[in-house]
Amino acid sequence: MASSTTWTAASTPVTLTQRGLLTLGPPAYAPYPSPVLSEEEGLLPDSPSLEVSDSESDEALLAGSEGRGSEAGARKKLRLYQFLLGLLTRGDMRHCVWWVEPGAGVFQFSSKHKELLARRWGQQKGNRKRMTYQKLARALRNYAKTGEIRKVKRKLTYQFDSALLPAARRA
Repeated sequence: MASSTTWTAASTPVTLTQRGLLTLGPPAYAPYPSPVLSEEEGLLPDSPSLEVSDSESDEALLAGSEGRGSEAGARKKLRLYQFLLGLLTRGDMRHCVWWVEPGAGVFQFSSKHKELLARRWGQQKGNRKRMTYQKLARALRNYAKTGEIRKVKRKLTYQFDSALLPAARRA
């Protein structure tokens, strides 16, 4: 199969096959010999010089970027039950979620506005994808396994574990 090779400005060969397809690939041979450097030359003249620092501030920066769980400046993730408890305690988004029995920790979602609440939870978490009520409900079911939140037999109604409730709410 015959093909012709031409060189582009970036020294990359472009091959035109009989079928009219262009292929790019490494050169079969080096068009120019590589420079041989002695040990004294070390770096090519165009290479930028590197700076090395032993300062404590550089080490602190490295430690902060590597260890997300380090004590200095580490932020714990807000959990769903904390988010919901905060909304209920402050009275935010009353049209989406409200107390049914505050002393017992029972709360209910609005059937009309549950998606709005789920979207707000997704934004709070910093999700790129849109949070849906189905995903939020899955998280609530996972809390049921740990006992932090359990489903009540009424529609869209859940109950916090009494250990999670503030002392004022339990009284």
